[in-house]
Amino acid sequence: MRSSSLILSALLVLAAGLSVVAEDGERPHENDRRDHSHRDRERREPMNEGQVRDALEVLRLIDPDKAEKLEKYIDANPERIGRAIRENFPHLSRFMAMRRYDPDGFELHIKDLRLSRQSQLSARRLREATDAGDDALAAAEMAVLGGLVADHFDVRQQIREHELAKLETQIEHLREQLDERAANRDALIAQRVDEFVEHDKPDRW
Repeated sequence: MRSSSLILSALLVLAAGLSVVAEDGERPHENDRRDHSHRDRERREPMNEGQVRDALEVLRLIDPDKAEKLEKYIDANPERIGRAIRENFPHLSRFMAMRRYDPDGFELHIKDLRLSRQSQLSARRLREATDAGDDALAAAEMAVLGGLVADHFDVRQQIREHELAKLETQIEHLREQLDERAANRDALIAQRVDEFVEHDKPDRW
């Protein structure tokens, strides 16, 4: 019973700590067109302990306090915690993949999430100070919020520039492929004819 209680507590902490990831989870891969069968396979396959710990490392970058609390419960039942992560926060795995394959983009998105969270907390403190009639504290918090929003704007611009640079690289690569195919037009056509002769249903061209 104690183990189940600890795991339940961990899941509640997880839900609170990863809310910002759930809200902003689409941002890292707005242009992502992953195969639906791959997504279904991800949902079916349980996260192993290593993957759960990787997820907690990402959370530690966003909210160290929540990650530290969760780490205390991972040994009790890592599969159950991993299942909860996958079911409730499916986009977290994209952050994990981004950390490996696009570290620069990953760092920018982590900054984005942190600033989003900090701005929300600052806005809450500003409202509380205003409601309490503390003009000095409200003015100070307004300055803090203004700085956070300005920093957040700059980071979001950097994210867009980063995504644009990746798209430009992809377009350049596609253009090179197209030019290469055009240069080898006759050879490719002859190869395709041979494929039709040798196979009833050749692979897609």
